[in-house]
Amino acid sequence: MKLKKLLAAGLIVCAVLSFGACSKESPVYVQSVKDLTGMGGIAPGDRFNGVVVSENTSEIKKDSEKTVKELLVKEGQDVKEGEALFSYDTEELQLSLDKQRLELEQLKASVENYAAQIKQLEKERASASGTAKLQYTIQIQTNQVDQKEAELNIKTKENEIKKSEDLLANATVVAPVAGRVQSINEDGGTDNNGKPLPYITIQQVGSYRVKGSLGELQRGGLMEGDRMKLISRTNPDEVWYGTVTLVDYASPIQNDRNGGYAVSMGGSDEMSTSSKYPFYVQLDSTDGLILGQHLYLEVDTGEGAAGLELSSAFIAFDEDGSAYVWAEKSGKLEKRPVTVGELDEMKGTYQVLEGLTMEDYVAFPDPEVCKAGAPTTHELVLEDPGDGEGGMVDDGMISGGEVVDDGMISGGEAMDGVISGGEAMDDVISGGEAMDGMAGDPEGDLADGGETPEGEVPAEAEGAEPPAETREAVG
Repeated sequence: MKLKKLLAAGLIVCAVLSFGACSKESPVYVQSVKDLTGMGGIAPGDRFNGVVVSENTSEIKKDSEKTVKELLVKEGQDVKEGEALFSYDTEELQLSLDKQRLELEQLKASVENYAAQIKQLEKERASASGTAKLQYTIQIQTNQVDQKEAELNIKTKENEIKKSEDLLANATVVAPVAGRVQSINEDGGTDNNGKPLPYITIQQVGSYRVKGSLGELQRGGLMEGDRMKLISRTNPDEVWYGTVTLVDYASPIQNDRNGGYAVSMGGSDEMSTSSKYPFYVQLDSTDGLILGQHLYLEVDTGEGAAGLELSSAFIAFDEDGSAYVWAEKSGKLEKRPVTVGELDEMKGTYQVLEGLTMEDYVAFPDPEVCKAGAPTTHELVLEDPGDGEGGMVDDGMISGGEVVDDGMISGGEAMDGVISGGEAMDDVISGGEAMDGMAGDPEGDLADGGETPEGEVPAEAEGAEPPAETREAVG
């Protein structure tokens, strides 16, 4: 019976040291490449709504002192260069021009009047003497200053008249570029920086990019330089690729319920009431796209693009500098060569160009456990607070008892030890006897009868009778 107890305890020790010599074939945990390439709150497969916009826009402002008589375009309308956009009220323009011309004539008359007065004052000063002569001189100088000011006002008024004449001759404002009318602001107002809003904004054709928006829960999930896959909403076979060039967290979009938040695969639109942030994608090619076209956007996982991004923690290098990963193949671990690009130090990732797909599974390259041919598992054993029901707790096993700090128990209590029918501290006990010197036996000698070299079994453990369930387990 004692031998059986010792053998049972030995098996328990091997279970505790499952990553040691007793169990060299322990399965290695591997993780999905698809999951590892997910960024922030964006999961693989999440989609955003996007629209093709112009990279360049043209803003047309109207004269605040003039009245628009007729608006000739509407939002979303395509216009050609030189096409009429709106016209001013010419009747009002004509009245303004007539008034400016009258003011110009008055200024010219005043200049002539000042000249005549100066000439008369100079004539009278010539016949004056003493104090009277000084007074004439002061009056002459005052008139000369007024004359100069009137001459300057004449030049200013002439410029105003020229502008009014040009505006009257061109009372209809035309499009400076070909494109699509993006917005019309008839109510005036200012932007967030206090600058006057343009009256009409035109998206210029020929220079496209795609605008999407990032939900509050995806904030931080996209960065400049990330690759995106763009899919036609009407034909999923039409695909384009591009690179994120700007994520504009400084300009959140408010109350935009259709603004392109990530579409959860579960159909939730909980983000529709939260802030969204615009981002822009520079296209590799614009062939087949038209201004205003709506698209689906996905984070490009590597298919059809220059590889996939993988954390540098999962990539190892041989002495010759060649990169490899520990990948799963048919339930076994293999050392697989991969081709990688430059390290992105900001994100801590490599672009894996060859050797991996999104369907692969890889292990953290721990040299202690990663061996060619080692079995693999997709299940990660998480830490358990220990409830005495059996399981793995802090790298320890439980059987009908309690564990404290990396211990294995059979019907008893332990601290850093394996117990069968007793209590121990850093040793293995079978019926109150220490085995393999796990308590004060650095040389590994077998202690029997409760004695251990350089240590003692606690008094509570000596001769302790194991509980019934333990006797059944080891007997």
